[in-house]
Amino acid sequence: MKKKILALYYSQTGQMREILDALFLPLADMPDIAVTCREIKPQQTFPFPWTRNSFLDVFPESVLEMPVELCPPDINEEKPDLLVLAFQPWYLSPSLPVTSFLQTPLAAKLFADTKVVTVIGARNMWVQSLACVKARIESLGGTLAGNIVLTDRAPNLISVVTIAYWMFSGKKDRLWGIFPLPGVAPDDIEGSSRWGKLLGETLTQNRLDDLGKNLTDLGAAEISGPLARMEKRGKKIFLLWAKAMIKHPSKRKLLLNLFFVELIVGIVILSPLYSLANMAAGFFKRKQKQVSS
Repeated sequence: MKKKILALYYSQTGQMREILDALFLPLADMPDIAVTCREIKPQQTFPFPWTRNSFLDVFPESVLEMPVELCPPDINEEKPDLLVLAFQPWYLSPSLPVTSFLQTPLAAKLFADTKVVTVIGARNMWVQSLACVKARIESLGGTLAGNIVLTDRAPNLISVVTIAYWMFSGKKDRLWGIFPLPGVAPDDIEGSSRWGKLLGETLTQNRLDDLGKNLTDLGAAEISGPLARMEKRGKKIFLLWAKAMIKHPSKRKLLLNLFFVELIVGIVILSPLYSLANMAAGFFKRKQKQVSS
């Protein structure tokens, strides 16, 4: 009997579907595995490219994980052998369609007693959004068996510029012909097939308990310490802003505009500091290796 993988995903730009197609490519040659991909679709489509107002307006609900209405998904309720949940972070939280789906009765049926692998496509901050998803999965009775992360490898401040250009123009090309392409690099997307091959082999050999460690050994989810610490502090600040906006709806627009100013200032100031911290961490790591050798 074939092992069944059900992949659930949300994508505004199409990049996440590209990632999943590359991830599952090696499984096409594995006759014992059947893969089904289903998109999570909100009833009210989120725009792409974003406008400034539409981008800001999803902030409080995203951070507080307040569900939106979804289109009825074309999903067989038969439980898969492995669930793959693919998502992007919005404001250091999972995207609204994904957190909304995780609060549905269908998710409760699918995730209960099921192994789950998360696939994240992000600029560079994803740790806090994964923590939210992991808590949701566990509350539904599922188990996070592994995590795969693909990020934009451009330097932090440069990736801020290129992602903003992509988000607000809808163009995935080189800004002014000099900046790198925004988003996850094509080579990295193509390279995700090595993790897909591991998924297939692990599933057919009934070794899903080893999957998390094996993915980590293959570099599927590399964490930057300085960036993770910055992200943790940022999430606390985001929660304060979001709660204030929901508590005072008459002042929502004003608070969103003030938040936007703080966000821009934070990016301009904190991005260089992060880069310096990362360089320092790399320097001391190299020194430690030299001493130990």
